[in-house]
Amino acid sequence: MADVSNNRIIDSLKRKFKNGSRFVFWYDNDAEFTDELNDIDDSLSGIAQVIILKKGEQLKTKMKLLSAPEDEKILVYSPERQPVLERNHLRDMVLYSDTFTADAQEMIRQDLSLPEKLNPFVKNYAKFFASKERRNKFARYDVESFIDTPDMAILATIVNSNQRVVNFFDILRIILCEDIHDNKYLTEFAKYDILDDFWELIRKIFNYDEKQPSLIKLAASLFLTETFHQMGLDVPKRVANYDLSDKYSNASTFVNQFSNFNFVDGDKFENLADEVWGLVDGNTLFKNIKPDDLAKSDVFGIFDRRILLWEQRRLLLGDFDNRLNNMTFPELVNQRIELHYGSKYKVVYNMILSAWKLLSSIGRKLANNTETMINDYIQSGYLIDTYYREFILSYQSSGMIEQFIETKKLVESSYSKDYLDDYNFSWTDQLRYNRLPSRHLQRNFYKNYIEPEQNRIVVIISDAFRFEAAKELQKNLSMDDQITAQKMDYLISGLPSVTYMGMPSLLPNDNLELVDKKLLVDDKEAIDIKTREKILVNRNANSAAYWLDSLKGASSKEIKQLFAGKEVVYIYHNHIDAIADDPKTEDGVFKATQEAIKEIQDLIARLRTQSISQFYVTADHGYIYRNENLTDTDKISEDVNANDLKSQRYIVSEKVIDEPGISKQLMGDVLDNDDQRFVYYPQTSNVFRAAGSVNYVHGGASLQEMIVPLLNIKATSSKSKAEDVQLQLVSSNRNITSLEVPIRLLQAAPISSTVRPVMYEVYFVDDNKELISAKISVNANLKVDKVEGRIIDLSINLIDKNYDKSKKYNLVIKNTNTGEISKATYNMDIASFGDFDF
Repeated sequence: MADVSNNRIIDSLKRKFKNGSRFVFWYDNDAEFTDELNDIDDSLSGIAQVIILKKGEQLKTKMKLLSAPEDEKILVYSPERQPVLERNHLRDMVLYSDTFTADAQEMIRQDLSLPEKLNPFVKNYAKFFASKERRNKFARYDVESFIDTPDMAILATIVNSNQRVVNFFDILRIILCEDIHDNKYLTEFAKYDILDDFWELIRKIFNYDEKQPSLIKLAASLFLTETFHQMGLDVPKRVANYDLSDKYSNASTFVNQFSNFNFVDGDKFENLADEVWGLVDGNTLFKNIKPDDLAKSDVFGIFDRRILLWEQRRLLLGDFDNRLNNMTFPELVNQRIELHYGSKYKVVYNMILSAWKLLSSIGRKLANNTETMINDYIQSGYLIDTYYREFILSYQSSGMIEQFIETKKLVESSYSKDYLDDYNFSWTDQLRYNRLPSRHLQRNFYKNYIEPEQNRIVVIISDAFRFEAAKELQKNLSMDDQITAQKMDYLISGLPSVTYMGMPSLLPNDNLELVDKKLLVDDKEAIDIKTREKILVNRNANSAAYWLDSLKGASSKEIKQLFAGKEVVYIYHNHIDAIADDPKTEDGVFKATQEAIKEIQDLIARLRTQSISQFYVTADHGYIYRNENLTDTDKISEDVNANDLKSQRYIVSEKVIDEPGISKQLMGDVLDNDDQRFVYYPQTSNVFRAAGSVNYVHGGASLQEMIVPLLNIKATSSKSKAEDVQLQLVSSNRNITSLEVPIRLLQAAPISSTVRPVMYEVYFVDDNKELISAKISVNANLKVDKVEGRIIDLSINLIDKNYDKSKKYNLVIKNTNTGEISKATYNMDIASFGDFDF
């Protein structure tokens, strides 16, 4: 045996020579120590010479021994068995000399600190233990974890399991993650004569018993057993040979552990599920399974695809009240995205959910006056714009555009015709600018909100930051306990609802005048940040104006200097409009909106630390975006005079235009001056024929363009006191009487600005902290105030094995963010179902 520990051999040989032996003969029957001779020779230096008795050299060796000086001591090592008497020419010398033997397997057993009862085991797998590298790997494992099933430790060594406690489910997972048809680990098992032992363990643990077992059939048995059990159905006769129901608890626990494993190099569970699907012809096997039953299982990813396509058909039929597995579609989505394929299909689920929300919200009775329509829009109507944005964002990144093209068509048609057109026709039909409430007019912003303020105020003006986007910002900030108060209001932009009108209107002003495409503020231009800052300083000397992008790269010291002594600071942000106003990039408008929300949120968080406590977030104008090309019927042809202003959503002209589908406001009413021109705009979401972006437009009189946010935010520089939400066990019964253990948990508090959501893992371990169940993920993110709404019921399957009723078992509730755990001790009062301990 090559490279085994030599200390005991050398010590024994030294004792023999010290006790007077001159010649010591060592017949190493299986040449197990040939590779150790150099080390042994070095260790015996000065004590004895080492001679190797080579084949056919008995007489030569005998002559050498006989001619050796009388005081010379010699170890004669033979890598073969001692010859029979008639062929042993050294027999006489052996008889009056000393002999030495070494039991390699026994030495290995002692080196590995294995109990004596495992000596036959070591001898039986001598080939495996012949390598020092393999022995060192084997030695990593806790002996107590495999003392009753030592062959599992060899399997763990071969697959290179990194768990100190030998666990067969971990071993099997590693095996199944490799090539299922030409598995390198099975080849190694066969090489070291442990393949049959592996399949015997499989038979005992899962009751999988075939004359010619294979990994793919084993996987099929495990996956199908779990699938049909999840569905509450019997395994069909045509695949009855895959039924492992007799050992369901073990099959289920393994499949769930496998499914929940955090893969770093691709989803091996999904890969194997796809292999199984092909083997059993899943398309045929599950063809007639009801959608309700598909919704109960998460073994095969194609179930999610079928659920999503089923929901698409319901949406096309206008069925928004459908249920699957007794869940509404929003409830189903919340469940499915937490399961194994949730990360893969989350975008698609959210896409269909957004479509569901949008389609089920459209069609409400419209208000009959402007005030009520505005209130309706700012309270809930804006959500349809949010749902559309969320749908398009998800659709663009879903990777399943063709499969859900019908949903896309329905959403586009409903959003454009049933919402934008109908809603805004009613709005523009009633709109009279001179009757709008003065406090909400954008041109009066500074006078109404900034001049009366006694404390420092920061105004963030984000170009094309729609009301619906600001509502999402408000929602995000509401989860931050360093935001002490928020109040959402609104402003009504001027017309046209464009940047050259909106930005100057937000400045302090006594008189506004539109000249060409410049809105003069008290006869001064306000076309860039420098001219706007001059107007601010003219009203309040302690004012300043900055670009948000310039503040992002500034140090804390620079921020402090920029804001020192300032009472009014305008921060300009141009992210959405910069991207969307270019036909080449306009389809990125909704992604830009998401980014703008985050950039504003990050800026507030940063300025908050500099003791800046009050903010306003607003916009110059909103926009309309549709993710489909406009047709000729969506475009209005209207000639204008040379000096008129014309864009896709407006015309400013003295000319009288009296055409169906076009409304107007007197520019003097918009600017509160004597301008006799009119601003014309389409009554619906249609556009005038003009140059510009194709799908992204603004300047018109729709609610989406004119109603801009006015979000007042108050913050503190104090440190956050938010804590992770606690998940508590409320089950009173601490006796386990079945392999399926019901668990009732309570999320201790609703999620809020001071209580953060957390992903927990819940599972059982034995007194050696060895896992005896699958790890169940629980997303503690409920916002319900009532306690009963925060009760979470689980069912955890234990491994089917022998359990010691005298020992204690623990339910573990682990915070995956911090690693903190809480435990509850359970007594095992269960019959010994299994005949195997692993």
